[in-house]
Amino acid sequence: MTNTPILQVENLSKHFDVQTGIFKRETKTVKAATDLNFNICERETLALVGESGCGKTTTTQLLLKLQNPTSGRILYDGEDINTLKGDALKAYRSRVQAVFQDPWSSINPRVRIGDFVSEPLIVNEKVGSNEVDRRVNEALDAVGLRPQDARKFPHEFSGGQRQRIAIASAIISRPRLIILDEPVSGLDVSIRSQIINLFKDLQAEYGLSYILVAHDLATTRYLADRVAVMYLGKIVEQGPTDDVFDAPSHPYTEALLSAALSADPTEKRDEIPMTGEVPSPLNPPSGCAFHPRCHRFIGDICSTQAPALRSHGTGCSVSCHLYNQ
Repeated sequence: MTNTPILQVENLSKHFDVQTGIFKRETKTVKAATDLNFNICERETLALVGESGCGKTTTTQLLLKLQNPTSGRILYDGEDINTLKGDALKAYRSRVQAVFQDPWSSINPRVRIGDFVSEPLIVNEKVGSNEVDRRVNEALDAVGLRPQDARKFPHEFSGGQRQRIAIASAIISRPRLIILDEPVSGLDVSIRSQIINLFKDLQAEYGLSYILVAHDLATTRYLADRVAVMYLGKIVEQGPTDDVFDAPSHPYTEALLSAALSADPTEKRDEIPMTGEVPSPLNPPSGCAFHPRCHRFIGDICSTQAPALRSHGTGCSVSCHLYNQ
């Protein structure tokens, strides 16, 4: 792993205007992602974690250019991806791929596996049919499938095999970065470890970088080099995985880790309460968005002033008034 960033996210925000009310229509703004800053380096895995609705999916859609940002920039090799057009945009889509949670929903049941796997190559690159066949066979072999599987249809494979097919489609264009959106949460427990280890093997073999979106903190700890914890559209804590997991700084991270099941049933941990639900992004709390649920609430400053994300320790940052005093 080097310190050369492949992707840099600078002050990235995505806000949506939505219509509310039945009798009296009113326009409100949903701040799905606000002022996000992070980067991903070669051969590195960055995890985005947090409860549902925290902005992880919106962030990945921005990175994949499925949506355009309201403000901020995404730089790929120093170039703003929102300025890319034509061949430059095709090259970006070829080098940044994705693997999603449900492989069945992403694979057309009427298309043979070879045609599905080769699609990113055919759409984004100019290659001959012989090269396409060779790359399909190479990709299938890399994920533990046989070249003859290319002629089969999706219904002939198990869930774990279909996820391997989706991974083969992601690596066929030889990307530098793959976004893993809950890649094992839909699989049986017995299959998950196989797919997780496959990601590790592919990263070592092809020099891949990953952005991992996950609820499963055990998967996060095993795969990720760094973690960014998101809450209501903002990053509230970021740092090396071991530092964040072993000594979390933000109260939300503390509560999130406390609620996770431990792999060791004899381990004794303090339970940290996190009352209530995630607030509606249509009507977020004033000040620190987490303050209504926070077990370390310190007073009016939490409910009136939004804390900035500041450096805290070595390679870590946290957005909390506890560290701004």
